Amino acid sequence: MRNKLSDQQNATIYQYQLVKRTIIRPELIQSHLLIAAILLAFQMLMYQMDGLFSWLFGFAVVQIIHIVIILLTFIRVDEAVDRKWVWRITPPWIGFKPANDIKLQLFRRVHRHMFWIGLCSIALLYPWIKESLMISIVSWHLWLLMPRMLLSYSFRKERKDGVLRLESREASYYHR
Repeated sequence: MRNKLSDQQNATIYQYQLVKRTIIRPELIQSHLLIAAILLAFQMLMYQMDGLFSWLFGFAVVQIIHIVIILLTFIRVDEAVDRKWVWRITPPWIGFKPANDIKLQLFRRVHRHMFWIGLCSIALLYPWIKESLMISIVSWHLWLLMPRMLLSYSFRKERKDGVLRLESREASYYHR
């Protein structure tokens, strides 16, 4: 005979309530993509074909830097579900993003680490790379993290123990 769920001592019920939803407007996504096009135009005007190469290669370098930082950050994460990230090309979440819902505190920590450690690792490359590639890497790094940092800023007043869900055109914050 089974007891009712409310009578069980070890029963866990996950009930999350939507606290805040941020809609990502198409104009914001278009302007975000326009910034990447302006970066390409600048690189092509200033450095010709070397600028195009730097623009493409810089994107790949920043993705490698981001995945290394994500992997290093997740060494201390206990739950495997929080470590599962996927690579997407759908704006505004271009690059690596959580595959599932993620704790807001973990989201902030990963992106804070990605921002600062990424800038420091890019600065370490400064003596050995060309000017066009340096401009491209710094620009791509900031460009890829800007939507996430703005999202983190918009949820700054929310409790840290909530859950964040990223979808293609919206971000939702849930709390128990």
